[in-house]
Amino acid sequence: MKTRITCSMFLMVALALGSVAWGVQMPQWIMNDKDLRSALKAANTPEDHERIAAYCKVKAERLGAEAVGYQQAADSYRHGPMVKNLTAPSTAARYEFRAKSLREQAQFNRQLAASHQRMADEAEQAAK
Repeated sequence: MKTRITCSMFLMVALALGSVAWGVQMPQWIMNDKDLRSALKAANTPEDHERIAAYCKVKAERLGAEAVGYQQAADSYRHGPMVKNLTAPSTAARYEFRAKSLREQAQFNRQLAASHQRMADEAEQAAK
């Protein structure tokens, strides 16, 4: 009898926690891309959209700065003294490719931020 009660209690707790886990909630702070995905699914209010836009702006700036660093490294390899390195003859090209990729990601994040800022502005206008 005692094990039956214990099992039913565990089942009730599991169902309660499971139902909470299935609901998508807006995270208080967006700290990483996982939080961003949750926020994108749950965004309803202008504040939610502004929070997403702020995170995307910061991420775009960080990616842009990283791209500048890779481009500077590529330039130093390309225009620096020739070092005979047979294992990595195209280091500058790899750095340039990485810098280009980071710039594209930064541009995407800027566009996403602008889109969510527009959504926030439209939601505020509709509320008035």
